[in-house]
Amino acid sequence: RKSQPSAGSGSRRWCCGRWIDRILPRYRTALRWRAGLDVTGLFLSCNFLASFAHASNPSTHKLGRQIFTMAGKDSVLKYTRPDLASLIYHPVRPLDVISAEIGVPVKDIAKLDANENLHPVPKEMMEAVTHALSSLDSGCSAQIYPDPTQTNFRADIAKLHGLQPSQVVAGSGSDDILDIIMRLTCADSCIICPPTFGMYKFLGALTKIKIIEVPRKPNFEVDVEGVVAAVRAHKCKLLMLPSPNNPTGTLLPNHHIRVLCEEDALVVIDEAYADFAGCSADALLGEFSNLVVCRTFSKWAGLAGLRAGYALGHPALIERMLAIKQPYNVNVAAEAMARAALAHREAILVTVRSLLAERDKTIAFLHAYRFTRPHPTASNFVLCDVEGADAAALHLFLRSKGVLVRYFGTQGGQLQNNIRISAGRPEDTARLFAALKGFEEERWSQPDADALAALKPSLQCVLFDVDGVLLDVSKSFRQAIVETAQEFGAEVSGADISAAKARGGANNDWSLTLALIEAKRVSPLPSLQQVTAAFERRYQGSAEAPGLKASEKLLLARPLLAKLANKSPPCPL
Repeated sequence: RKSQPSAGSGSRRWCCGRWIDRILPRYRTALRWRAGLDVTGLFLSCNFLASFAHASNPSTHKLGRQIFTMAGKDSVLKYTRPDLASLIYHPVRPLDVISAEIGVPVKDIAKLDANENLHPVPKEMMEAVTHALSSLDSGCSAQIYPDPTQTNFRADIAKLHGLQPSQVVAGSGSDDILDIIMRLTCADSCIICPPTFGMYKFLGALTKIKIIEVPRKPNFEVDVEGVVAAVRAHKCKLLMLPSPNNPTGTLLPNHHIRVLCEEDALVVIDEAYADFAGCSADALLGEFSNLVVCRTFSKWAGLAGLRAGYALGHPALIERMLAIKQPYNVNVAAEAMARAALAHREAILVTVRSLLAERDKTIAFLHAYRFTRPHPTASNFVLCDVEGADAAALHLFLRSKGVLVRYFGTQGGQLQNNIRISAGRPEDTARLFAALKGFEEERWSQPDADALAALKPSLQCVLFDVDGVLLDVSKSFRQAIVETAQEFGAEVSGADISAAKARGGANNDWSLTLALIEAKRVSPLPSLQQVTAAFERRYQGSAEAPGLKASEKLLLARPLLAKLANKSPPCPL
């Protein structure tokens, strides 16, 4: 309090001690006691409590969390948008976290889940960023704000495309550019063509733009006639279409883009992977003022960790985008590296060609592999149908072997039977092939297959387990275990859970959670009833906040389940 003594370390200790004495025994009323503080005072108190809880015993740690949990969670959420309560985008997770979970060193992981260029960048690029951060020669440094309009960066980009700087806006990756477009556009709806990049739907929810889906054809090409019909029927003013498409790798040819640009709508072509396809819609910018072409340095240039991207368009539109973007949205390091990438583009394109060679090698292997059917692609990745096996199970098996590929489920479309594999370095490809062979050795038996074939005429029903078979529970049950253990002062990792399950007898998640807490030597040890209640609270959720079970997704596509169900009459049970 402002009225309390503040001079001298002794008085500070007295104030903190008195505060703790009052808040710990009666924390339900302590927040009301502190209500008279100004904002700064409350902020300092919260920081102090967090520090105190971490430095104290597990029960105090739990108490600190409970204080913040109880400190008006329901009342503070009234200031947030209810339509965003369940909105979440699932990006790939960091390597160090995955490494700890699966017990594979980072250096031995084949990262083939995010379409990155993992080849080392030219040394000149590293020198450029070091110089930019430590010198004032460019007018910017680590200590000085970057150029808010990215003057030189935009000039370099314009030169690459044969345009004027007034036709270029830069951003923190292409996601930033897409967000700027969504916020700028006077559109009630936006057309996308699933399966496609999940960020479009995510940004639509953030900007309250209704997403209208026009599904792709069976070969994943855009249904151009269907899109045109939807534009006219809904009077839609915004189209978001990637070329090549992520995750299918399908190109949208320029003659189709020309047809779409004839409509009264802003046509945004997301060309994150254009450098792997060797073609671009930038040639149409002179014809159509309603065309925007987006690019990124994350893929071809190997700068995913720095975030740099841009859009090309009509000067009037670009001027508006420059006006509403965050002023310092491209940091000094990202701009320096991206400009150096443009200066050394030919050296980087050598690695692009290497990735394409590895992609083709991977596709040839997948064509011959028992469980996969790869789709044609014009990018640095390939989407596969998984046949004769469960796609999620294949994804998890590869992950356990240190090979990371992408499983989408329903994010971006109905992809429960698919995995996407990025092109990598030769050593990554070798690890992928070895892991795929290991999966086949474990999951396939020709004698068993022959026996099953003999049974097919008399087969009457198919029984499925739910957890891990029909439903992906990796983000629900396991996370509930981790969070429940944390509540009782135990830090449990994914590796701890996997090890316990591997030992057997761990199908009851409540008992497993208690066993893991006990293994961490927590005192006092909670009862099974307490653990169960805490677990269920997180898993089930409440009317105000969805539980972890909301993250569960079907592993098998609904059409496949319906097809299986229709093969025989309902079970009398």
